[in-house]
Amino acid sequence: MRGLIASPLRAWSGDAPLGQVFWGYGVFVSALLITAFIGALYRNDIWIQEALLLAFLAYTVWILTAIWRCSEAGTSVWHMIARLLTFTWAANTLLVAGFLQLNLLETALGL
Repeated sequence: MRGLIASPLRAWSGDAPLGQVFWGYGVFVSALLITAFIGALYRNDIWIQEALLLAFLAYTVWILTAIWRCSEAGTSVWHMIARLLTFTWAANTLLVAGFLQLNLLETALGL
């Protein structure tokens, strides 16, 4: 159990390698959550979509914080790019999640 928790905790505290956090936790896990959301979208399962949207938002806060903290240690161009990408990632997530939430509300209210 300790091995499963160690890496995410290291990422959260900024002690994990930036590449592992960015690609492994950021891109790969986010893609899994998006794939699950698309599956719920095709099944027209509104409650699962809502749960996944909330999970994705919470996960995005976690991963962007972890990426920011992991990029503090380095001074390479990749660390600066990672920090710039956190802003665009956050903005994109807020816009997409906002429009998806509006669509879910519209569907739930039958509009």
